[in-house]
Amino acid sequence: MKPLTALMALDEGVITKDYGFPCHGGYANCGKFIRCTHSNPGHAANLRLAIANSCNAYFVHLYRLAVDAPKWGGVKNGHHKWAEYMRSFGLGHRLGIDIPGEYTGTVADTAEINRRYRGQWNSCSELYVGMGQGAVVTTPLQMANAMCIIANKGYYYIPHFVESVDNDKSDILKKYKERHQVANVSDDAYEAVKLGMADVVTSGTGRIAAIDGIEVSGKTGTAENQAKVNGVLTKLKDHSVFVAFAPA
Repeated sequence: MKPLTALMALDEGVITKDYGFPCHGGYANCGKFIRCTHSNPGHAANLRLAIANSCNAYFVHLYRLAVDAPKWGGVKNGHHKWAEYMRSFGLGHRLGIDIPGEYTGTVADTAEINRRYRGQWNSCSELYVGMGQGAVVTTPLQMANAMCIIANKGYYYIPHFVESVDNDKSDILKKYKERHQVANVSDDAYEAVKLGMADVVTSGTGRIAAIDGIEVSGKTGTAENQAKVNGVLTKLKDHSVFVAFAPA
């Protein structure tokens, strides 16, 4: 979610790739402290560094900047625009794969957040979505597809399970050959995000994924894990995820 939030902010002119945030170990601008895994000065001095270091504070603040931008005329319109971007990148709906049971995932739109907060909310209410938590649920397939969109700078093909296709002249596979263009994000915005994701692997949080001779772009993710143990809500070891594409 962090790279996708960044793409929206760049595309809409909310920030430039040089935008930095003074993170000193977390985000407290909304009256609650959201921990970052880094506290060293300068780890979020620009977009590229913030992606490489997966700075939580940077991206929750970026979400707030994006949805509070004056051009939207209010946070509710701004969040609606954010949700549109997320859906255009394949989140919150089925991609249309050719196996049953595909899950839609969740991207809470303005109507859903209005119901949740009875119409009384602001950019602090669901700022966690900027870093991929809160009212966001994605599937591994959706995340893999989002990586394809970034790698392709704006398009994808419906994921398809197939062993081989030989001399196909029918329309059976037509929908799987159709190129789906997403939000009209500039190549410069994609390139800025791709550079940050390349740094994730070369010098950031995903160095274990480096491959000699191949430039890999990737993104690590961490989700808090809570479960009821003997009837008591208990914090367990965090979950982690990694998505990538190559060559970068």
